[in-house]
Amino acid sequence: MNPGLRQERGRKAGFVALLGAVAVAAVGEAMMIVAVPWFVLETTGSVAQTGFVVAVASVGAGVTGFAAGPLVDRAGFRATAVTSYLVGGAAAAAIPLLHAAGRLDFPALLGLVLVASLFDIPGVTAVSGLVPSLARAASVPLERANALLTAVRQISQLCGPTLGGLAVALMGTAQVLLVDAAACAVAALVVALGVPVMAGRRARAESESEAGGGSGGYTAQLRDGLRTLRRHPLLRALTASSTAFNGLDSAFSGVVLVTYAYQYLGSAASLGVLLTAFGAGTAAGLFGYAAAGHRIGRRRTYLTAGCCAGLLIAPLAALPPLPVAAGLLALLGAVAAPVAPVRMTALQTSVPDGRYGRVVTAVDTLALTAVPLGSAAAVPLVAGLGLRPALLLISAAYLAVVAACAWTPAFRMMDEKLESRKLTAIDNV
Repeated sequence: MNPGLRQERGRKAGFVALLGAVAVAAVGEAMMIVAVPWFVLETTGSVAQTGFVVAVASVGAGVTGFAAGPLVDRAGFRATAVTSYLVGGAAAAAIPLLHAAGRLDFPALLGLVLVASLFDIPGVTAVSGLVPSLARAASVPLERANALLTAVRQISQLCGPTLGGLAVALMGTAQVLLVDAAACAVAALVVALGVPVMAGRRARAESESEAGGGSGGYTAQLRDGLRTLRRHPLLRALTASSTAFNGLDSAFSGVVLVTYAYQYLGSAASLGVLLTAFGAGTAAGLFGYAAAGHRIGRRRTYLTAGCCAGLLIAPLAALPPLPVAAGLLALLGAVAAPVAPVRMTALQTSVPDGRYGRVVTAVDTLALTAVPLGSAAAVPLVAGLGLRPALLLISAAYLAVVAACAWTPAFRMMDEKLESRKLTAIDNV
């Protein structure tokens, strides 16, 4: 083999390994989303207890995700990613094993589901923290790297629930949970062996000097992350816009689309078609952005994607038939797809070195608080005004958020040249 080609493949190996690990883990986690509620319902027979388990896991993941921010900076991105996969996999495997041994009561089940989700936010943060150095080593534009990472997750989440449902029907929930555990173990192994540790002692010393990582306690570092978020204009603006978009996304997909499918399309299968169309469009849009996104300004992409999303929701107020609605949702997914990788790129290039874990976990946790609030607000909106006005109001709200972003000077920082500032290190151990 040509030595140059071998060297190029070696540089890209770490990034490819990360994509593979994320793909395997994401499929397993998406299957678990189906398997866990089904397992709780099978073993308890209670819909209320099933909902309680899911709710506690979601709240616990958010609270722990925020609190674990400094841990990501202390342990390093690679170690945190490996730990996240191992802890989640071990908890998933313990559920069927304890059940088979007759030792799984409801409190134990609740605790294991909570443990399985504890490192979700730190794990996602750690993976995104690995991307800049791996992308540089592979000579891949950062926008492309983030788009590919998001696309891998999107495709896995699109296929995972279907695979999980089929697997539950064919193998049973216990076996599906063991499959998820095996997938997490494989992902941890791939990251541990395939992702290199590229930061040396000097990088660690610089990181600790800049962030105060070598001094101050854990609580002080947690406060430091919030202080950094409060003082940085772009980080504040990204947190506010992400929170608003999350709330609107939750209202749209979690309440409005469900009501539309139930009242006007008449079947749960129609909802599945709409969500699949949106997911497929999102995947296509991510691959398109991966191909050309680095040639387009980040601010322009962020604003254009949000604006097009708001405009494409409005035609749904006509309550079109299923084929037309599916086409609109596929297009909506495609044009909105760049928002996530642009946001990730902006965080990677804006958060000071040594603070990435504590800042990004805070941003993500705050943004996720809008998900239940958006769904809760959409219920009385649809019930009181009807579906058509609700869709128009959500469309207008998207456009209002985009307009606020356009008028916010901080978003111009997205396109500032940062060659003079070192990007987030791949690891700090």
